[in-house]
Amino acid sequence: MKLTPKLIARIAILAAISIVLGKFLSIKIEPWGRLSFENLSVILCGYAFGPVCGIFCGVVADLVGCMLYGYAINPIITLGCAAVGFFSGIFGFRGKKRSLLLGLMLSHLVGSIVIKSIGIYVFYSTPLETLALRIPIYLISGGLEYIVLSVILRTKGLRRIIFDA
Repeated sequence: MKLTPKLIARIAILAAISIVLGKFLSIKIEPWGRLSFENLSVILCGYAFGPVCGIFCGVVADLVGCMLYGYAINPIITLGCAAVGFFSGIFGFRGKKRSLLLGLMLSHLVGSIVIKSIGIYVFYSTPLETLALRIPIYLISGGLEYIVLSVILRTKGLRRIIFDA
């Protein structure tokens, strides 16, 4: 896909939405962590525009989010964000009927559960038992994200805004 100013703007908007969803609309679940939908727009970006755009969206969302909120940048977590965008992109370039569900599951499994958990373990020494509790959180958020993305991709007006605007 050719990188145009319009595509860059779309990636930036989806990255900004990811930051808002991750920082302002997350639900703290003690002691498990938080239920967040920050991956929703990254997955949508990868699915709609391909794996490279998904990678850019995930990386930009993570780096800008860290800078805005004063978090130290964790390169392993940033890699996990890139993996979320990549795996969603390899299963649905430009929204063609491939498998949204498979891309979403692989994105969460590889990007969120494996890579991001390794980053949390390495940088923050979080016990493995606590990290294992991330699995049900991503099962819940992944299921809800699938429902939301399915509705978005089935709605003609929203599809037009995403793909044709």
